[in-house]
Amino acid sequence: MDNTKKFCPHCGTEIKNDAKFCPKCGYALASATTPDDQPREQPQPQAQPQATQTTAGTNANANASDSFADVKRFSGNFFSWWLATIRHPSQVIPNVNRSFGAIAIALEALLTVLTLVSLGKRIVALYSRDVSQAVASMINVNGLLFKAGLIFFFLILLGAAIYVSLSYGFRRLIDDNAPLNFWEFTNQFAGITNLILIFNLITFLLSLITTGANFSSYSLMILFMIPTSVILSVGYIFIIIKDVDNPRIDKFYTLLLAEAALTVAFLIFIYIAGNIVGGSVMNFLQTYYSSFMNSF
Repeated sequence: MDNTKKFCPHCGTEIKNDAKFCPKCGYALASATTPDDQPREQPQPQAQPQATQTTAGTNANANASDSFADVKRFSGNFFSWWLATIRHPSQVIPNVNRSFGAIAIALEALLTVLTLVSLGKRIVALYSRDVSQAVASMINVNGLLFKAGLIFFFLILLGAAIYVSLSYGFRRLIDDNAPLNFWEFTNQFAGITNLILIFNLITFLLSLITTGANFSSYSLMILFMIPTSVILSVGYIFIIIKDVDNPRIDKFYTLLLAEAALTVAFLIFIYIAGNIVGGSVMNFLQTYYSSFMNSF
């Protein structure tokens, strides 16, 4: 039992320990606390910075896990969409991410470039015995192939953009009721031509197992490259007239104009790309030829 005496903080009258009001002045004792009744300040733990760092690390790990889950979910959705287009290329897949078509086209271009780079390495390995050591040491083959691969990658993407843009323009020309925006149209175009990704993958795998002197493997690779151009051409024509019931212009003339526009566009594209790439190759050869002559 607590025998400590308590006094009213207002008038000083002695009061009982369990009293709630002073019996003399009526002061409310419940709201008053004596110095002994006041809670003592608890010391703060010294490891607070470490706890903060632990919390920050936990949040970073959680964010990384969420990002990985988002990437995994996005990849799964992309593969499901791609597989659905392989089964039914002419059907429209609803509720598709607007970037799936562009990603599929970029993957096709990437596989094509990887195939060209792999073949370039095989050819260099085949004829490197005939190149002198001085020239071989001056030419960075891997660096040269990497730069050439980047150039071809962007050129292939630009060529695919020409196909998609022209087909979109002629689709809007023939069908004024077409509600598609450009990205939805790109998804449908890629859905029709997604078979190209399979042939490009097979060609790339063949380039990895092809030896330098095995020319029969090269012919097999060329054989697998042929369907790529066929699918691209058929997809270009098909998507322009697909589901068009009341065309503003006759479908025959629309396709005739579309093919003519595609031919003109690629002639201009090849001319510009040839000047750019050809100029870069000539500058490269002149630079290394000058360096080679100065070394003697």
